[in-house]
Amino acid sequence: MVSNFIYISDKKYAFKLLFNDFYAGQVMFAKKIIGNRQDAEDIVQEVFLNIWKSKKSFSNEISFKAYLYLSTRNKCIDYIRKDKHLMKELSVADLMSTDEMDQIIKTEAFTLLYKAIEKLPPQTKKVILQSMKGHTVQEVADILKVSVNTVKTLKQKAYRMLRDIYGDAFVLLLYPFLFN
Repeated sequence: MVSNFIYISDKKYAFKLLFNDFYAGQVMFAKKIIGNRQDAEDIVQEVFLNIWKSKKSFSNEISFKAYLYLSTRNKCIDYIRKDKHLMKELSVADLMSTDEMDQIIKTEAFTLLYKAIEKLPPQTKKVILQSMKGHTVQEVADILKVSVNTVKTLKQKAYRMLRDIYGDAFVLLLYPFLFN
């Protein structure tokens, strides 16, 4: 039986909602790899169908997006390998590199991070934004006119909240930017 839901962080999401949210971006991503919009649409539909059939669950939104991008990339590579004419037109250098893939996933991670930061209490949000600019704890305290201990406490609170929302792996990815 095919599920109508995808589970992310133990929360149930309607498959149609996720499809509507991510389909267009995945088509653009696939088109960048293979150069043909119609084929890109077919590939992305197949990726979503495979996710739907597999009843996958994901630990957080980043793992879902990473899986989606990797699946789309792999389907595009399979498509290119099967199409000998296209294979001749595209060199291996034309395929999206791992660095480009990593950059896309990092961009998605930072987008989610900023969404999460917007939900933090105002003072905690200010501390995190200042920390992300590279300011030390002392500099953040001076800028916000609060004690160093307040800055440390608010950073710990933010860490707990982000970890609860996105899991340890996500926070560890962003740790160097948040907790200097």
